[in-house]
Amino acid sequence: MPLSEPVRSEAVVYARQDLPGDIDWHVHYFGFVSDIDLRRRIGQEFYAARYLYKLWEGLRISEHWALQAQVQLQVQQYASIYEALIHHLLFTEAADEPEVRRLFEYRTLVERPLPGHVMDKIRNLDAADAGAIVGAVQATRRTQESKIRFDSKVAAAVALGMIDGDMGSEIAGFYTARNYIHIHAELRQNDLDWQVSFARDAYRRLHPFKSQVTSWLEGRGRGLAV
Repeated sequence: MPLSEPVRSEAVVYARQDLPGDIDWHVHYFGFVSDIDLRRRIGQEFYAARYLYKLWEGLRISEHWALQAQVQLQVQQYASIYEALIHHLLFTEAADEPEVRRLFEYRTLVERPLPGHVMDKIRNLDAADAGAIVGAVQATRRTQESKIRFDSKVAAAVALGMIDGDMGSEIAGFYTARNYIHIHAELRQNDLDWQVSFARDAYRRLHPFKSQVTSWLEGRGRGLAV
């Protein structure tokens, strides 16, 4: 059952009072995102992250499980925001750039038959696996967008000048941290103070990230949406 009044209303007021604006303000914060639906979804996630953080702050639960839960949620939310922004900037704003096209390419070995006399020599080698040896050449193949690694996307964003190298390293770190919040990994990563600081940095880096990418967009002749 919900909290009784006026407790519920007081909790809502507390969570909102230090935020810079309502949900529309948080959506407009990402005015550099040209996809309106994506902009609204990212803005909603940003608002939710700040709102829920304030609720946790108000509860002042200092037990380890509560701090761990707060960190997990914050890291998940901000990593998702950065991932969506990088993806949009690369595949919408810079889709035709060579650095982006190369993300779809990878080098791999492709089997190619060898002449019979060469294969005969290989089969006669004094090696246990001689019969398994085949000819192959290096070839370029294409991958699907969904299979491109996030760290590769960040590297492309840095190469294009969207963000600087230090920012790129931090954003890649936020995304990697998301992979360490499941329970088994958590048992191996028990430095909670470091995790709390990491979640806080994920929020604090959002403004300089925005400044860098908006400068990049303006340099390409596209400013903020209104």
